[in-house]
Amino acid sequence: MTGRAETRTPEPPDRDEHENSPPRLLRPRRSTRPPNNYAQEQELDIEQSNARSQRKKKTQGKPPAQREAVASESSTESEDPNASELLKELVKLRKEIRQRDELHKEELQKVKEEFTALKEEFSAALAEVRHELQTLADRPATPQPHPESCSPNNHDAILREIQSLREEISAPAPTSSPSYADVARTPPTSYPSNIRTLSTLNTTPTTFTETLYCTIDTSKMTESENERRSAGSIRATIEKEVRAMGDHTHWRCRAVTVSPRDPNRIRIACRDEAEHQLVKKVAEEKIGTGARVLRDELYPLKVDSVKRSAVLDENHDILAGAAAALGEENETTVARITWLSSKEAAKPYGSMVVGVRDNQRL
Repeated sequence: MTGRAETRTPEPPDRDEHENSPPRLLRPRRSTRPPNNYAQEQELDIEQSNARSQRKKKTQGKPPAQREAVASESSTESEDPNASELLKELVKLRKEIRQRDELHKEELQKVKEEFTALKEEFSAALAEVRHELQTLADRPATPQPHPESCSPNNHDAILREIQSLREEISAPAPTSSPSYADVARTPPTSYPSNIRTLSTLNTTPTTFTETLYCTIDTSKMTESENERRSAGSIRATIEKEVRAMGDHTHWRCRAVTVSPRDPNRIRIACRDEAEHQLVKKVAEEKIGTGARVLRDELYPLKVDSVKRSAVLDENHDILAGAAAALGEENETTVARITWLSSKEAAKPYGSMVVGVRDNQRL
C-alpha cells in the first residue's frame, strides 16, 4: 500500500498558488424569465392541489374500494387539465343548438300560417268561380232573333258590310271640318255651304270616343253564403229584368267589368244614352239592398254666343242631335246641354252649359 501511494502522480498545483497567474474570471449566472402563462399554470396547480387535498379528507372515512375509485378519478383529472374548458365549450354549444332549434320552430310556424292564409284565399276564389260557372249554366239559352241572317247564303254580305264599316271607321276625318264653336258663332247672314246644321243630325253617331258606363257600388251590400253579388250575378239580374220588358226580349249587356281601382265597383257598358238611363233605372230598383248607382262624373263648360237655332227647336227644347254632334266634332262625350239664356226671348244667340265626361278634350 505504501508503494502505490508513493508512485501516484501528484495533482497539479492550483492557479492561485502561482504568483504570476491572472485572476480567475467569474461568469455571470443565466437568468430565465418565466413564461407568459406562468401565473395561470400556478393557479391551476394550486386549484388541483386543493381539490386533491379535499378528496383525501373526504375519502379518509370511506372503505378501500371507494378510495381507489376516487384516486382513479383524481388521476384522470390530473392527466387532463383541460377537461373543465371542454365542458364549458360543450355547454355553450348546447345552448346555441337550442336557440337555433327555437328559431327554426318559429320560422316553420310562420311558414305554416302563410300557407294556411294562401290556401283560404285560393279556396274563396275557387268557390266564387264555381258560383259564377253555376250561374252561367243555370241561365236559359236565348234564341237568336234572326237565325236566317247567319245562313251561308248571307255570309258574303255580312263580310262586305263588316269591311265597309272598317273602312268608315279607319277613314281619317277631314282637317277642314269646323268645330261646334265655329258653327255656333256663325252669323245667320253668312252661312258657309260646307258646314252641316245640327238640326239635321237627329241620329246618334255610330262611334264614340268614350263609352258610357253605369257604375254600381256594392261595398255596403249584405253578403251571405248563398248569395254573392259578383259581376256575373249582377249581369244576369240586369239582363233578366230588361228582357222582361216588351221591347227588349233578346237584349244583352254590352260588357260588365270590375273597376281596377275598387273591386266593389262594377261597371256596365252601355251603347247609347237611352240604354244608359234604362240600365241605371233597373240597377237602382232590382240589384238589392245597399247597392248604390253612382252619379255620372260630368264637367260643366259654359259656351257663349251660341246660335239659338243650332241648339233649340221650335218648342224651345234641346235638339235630339245637338249633344251627339257636339261630342263627335270635339272628340268627347257630351251627356247634357242646358240653355242658360231666356227661351222666350227671340234673340238669335245665347249662352249654354254642356256637361262633358272628359274636360281635357275641349
